[in-house]
Amino acid sequence: MDKQDVYKAVTEALLRRYETAKWAAKQAHEAATNQESIAENKYDTFGLEASYLAHGQSQRVLECEKDWLIFSKTPPVTFAEDSTVGLWSMVTLSELEPLSGIKKYFFISPCAGGLNVEIKGETVYLVTASTPVGKRLLGKMLGDEVDLPQNSRQIAYEITSIA
Repeated sequence: MDKQDVYKAVTEALLRRYETAKWAAKQAHEAATNQESIAENKYDTFGLEASYLAHGQSQRVLECEKDWLIFSKTPPVTFAEDSTVGLWSMVTLSELEPLSGIKKYFFISPCAGGLNVEIKGETVYLVTASTPVGKRLLGKMLGDEVDLPQNSRQIAYEITSIA
């Protein structure tokens, strides 16, 4: 899996998420300031609820913009195969179960944890250093074994590449 392709896909996904958040914030602002949002009596809370939603959406826009800017302003960091896993690492794990052939791809990111991108039919998972998976991967080296929880059990993987 090419790290440049992953980096480009993540940056594009974050831009799409930012654009969607801006659209949602605009819609929420219009609903909050619409003439129909004016309370007709003390029990009519539509306008108040719409203003809370608009505020939350504007906060989301700022968060999405920050994530996108981090990726768009930071060039991809290259790691040597003998490096330890760190921030901006692209890690490939292969399941140790004989003949399974299952691989998992993780990108250790400073933000946007939980985002997944598809590259040539494979899923790359963004994890931050504070997540359980991120904590298990940080500091590991090529060939190290990592146990990850999956469906209420631990699955053993080997780190087969660090980029």
